[in-house]
Amino acid sequence: MNCIKSEFKIVGINLILVSAAVVALFTLLAVFGGDLLHLSSLGFEVIFPFFAAIAVGEWGKTRADSNYDVISAQSKSLFSWVFFRFFIVFATVSLFALISMVIVHAVRNEMPLWEIMCIYFPPAFLLASLSALFNICYKQEHISTLICGVIWLLTMITKGLLRFPLAAYLYLFVRYAGIQNGVWFVNKVVLMVISLFLWGIIYIICRREH
Repeated sequence: MNCIKSEFKIVGINLILVSAAVVALFTLLAVFGGDLLHLSSLGFEVIFPFFAAIAVGEWGKTRADSNYDVISAQSKSLFSWVFFRFFIVFATVSLFALISMVIVHAVRNEMPLWEIMCIYFPPAFLLASLSALFNICYKQEHISTLICGVIWLLTMITKGLLRFPLAAYLYLFVRYAGIQNGVWFVNKVVLMVISLFLWGIIYIICRREH
């Protein structure tokens, strides 16, 4: 618990302020966005997961931390430190995402709340986990945000790959792409498995570094 409190102090208030600003933006879009904008799928499968990756990259940095060498040498478990820092940032963003979900659902009622949660968490966890992986691999600041941004952009512009049946099981934004059948749920399970695999890689890297 003390570790979580200390990490939360290190992350600072800026993450909360920025996240609150995103919630305010979503509230305005929910009220004034119009019927042509399907905010639930766009906002929580595409935009908020990308914001989670940015947050982990910018506020959850590890190897780029100026105290990384000291922490790596003195910490009993480097992986625990990496995970706790990731957890603080990702949980904070997800809390604000949940607030936005409730607001959007109450105002627009585009899909059930549980379904919005299902389409948010797997891509958000995957992109944030990728950001955490790049954080532990590179010393340069902002590199994880840059790489995740490129991946996010490439995913957005390669929606045409969904004409291949297997691509739908790996595509990050299947509901935004218009897939409504049971494939989307399997897709989210696959994304979660990939995310856990990424954390396995992070664990191996931390074991080698420590």
